[in-house]
Amino acid sequence: MRINPEHLVTFSVVAELGSVSRAGQALNLSQPAVSGQLRALQDQFGQPLYVRQGRGVALTEAGERLLPHAQAIARNLAEVAGQISGARQRPAAALRVGLSFALSEHASALVRRARTAGLHLRVVARPAGTLIEEVRAGRLGAALIVTSPQRSVEDLDLHRVGEDQLRLVTPPGHPLAGLGYVAPHALRGETLLWSARGSGVRRQAERLLDGVGLSAAQGLELGSLWGVLAGVRAGDGVAIMPAGFVARDVQLGAVASVGLEAPAVTVAHTLVTAPAALLSAEVRALVALLRTS
Repeated sequence: MRINPEHLVTFSVVAELGSVSRAGQALNLSQPAVSGQLRALQDQFGQPLYVRQGRGVALTEAGERLLPHAQAIARNLAEVAGQISGARQRPAAALRVGLSFALSEHASALVRRARTAGLHLRVVARPAGTLIEEVRAGRLGAALIVTSPQRSVEDLDLHRVGEDQLRLVTPPGHPLAGLGYVAPHALRGETLLWSARGSGVRRQAERLLDGVGLSAAQGLELGSLWGVLAGVRAGDGVAIMPAGFVARDVQLGAVASVGLEAPAVTVAHTLVTAPAALLSAEVRALVALLRTS
């Protein structure tokens, strides 16, 4: 039996995304082309590999048995393609990686660490939403962003590689600055400074304050976290921000950091990539590197 490896790659992507249409988008194939490859694969095995389920698909028992082998072949093909491409190109092309503004100060450390693992990175900083679209379009190999721990993104894989605590950040002389911890309701009457709508930090901060009836309407939207931090330094208000982002300013005494008495006080450091079956050897190595930190 001669099986087309391309059909196995397509099958593994469909299985991972649970949808023929989403797999087509990820593979830059039309939906009929994806369906045709799946039919050809089923014809070769002589039994159904998946069944329609609502708007998606679910694997049959035969499909579940085939999946790990298809995924292994997809990984091997991606690694071979990367090695051959690397052999043709001297020097090797850099892996383009995006960092959200909340993590941009880690760019130098990330590049140095990747170099020790034999990876050459070219880092750009963008808003998280822009980075996600650039990964989806293939213009970036991966993007490291801040998200809520529950975040998911259609058609892409999210790899949680770290986390940070959210803290209340105030000017040094603020009445709340000397407290070890404060409850969210203590922020009533305060001017809250917010990063851009849709950012991972803001999503978690809004979730935290919703329970006590506070919202972004109570405050000022200042765009990036850098703008928010500058606003706190200037005494324009207080903000909920990641501890790591403000650590240097806290150490210098430019702002104060106070703990929050609430359950949802963490954000995730998340590496966004294409689906596993489509990853290059370099992106796989980056995922493994960051997961060991």
